[in-house]
Amino acid sequence: MKFILGLGFIVSLMASTAATKSTATATETTSEKKKPVFVKVETLKPGTHGHNLTVKVVESNPVKATGGGGGRGGRLSVNSRPPARISECLIGDETASILFTARNEQVDLMKPGATVIIRNAKIDMFRGSMRLAVDKWGRVEVAEPADIAVNEQNNLSLVEYELVNVEE
Repeated sequence: MKFILGLGFIVSLMASTAATKSTATATETTSEKKKPVFVKVETLKPGTHGHNLTVKVVESNPVKATGGGGGRGGRLSVNSRPPARISECLIGDETASILFTARNEQVDLMKPGATVIIRNAKIDMFRGSMRLAVDKWGRVEVAEPADIAVNEQNNLSLVEYELVNVEE
């Protein structure tokens, strides 16, 4: 009886190993990366994410850090981080412009006149207006200079939105 159970276990182990191998090969063939789809600033909407854009930086204004960098109540502790560097940058393309919130290393890349590629950006709402931001899952990289005439007349960050609850 023990021999049959042992053999059954070996057979089921071999079957599960074969199933795992076939799943691994199926995963390898379907894990091809998708090409990024670049959008224009004009198409951005509140609450959306995963945007890829090529934009030009119009201006960059540092924002004063409030409070401490991780300590409570502005107090410094042994494990506290330095305050985050934040800059509000007006960026855009030929269709529209929007405010971009640059954080830490991103601040150094956002120089006025620079052309940047923003990948996996999201729209944050701040005081009822849209701001573009890139978190740890996104990327900001400087691109080759491009001749982009930024449309500052259509600034999406100047549009104020209001959340309305609809009852049915």
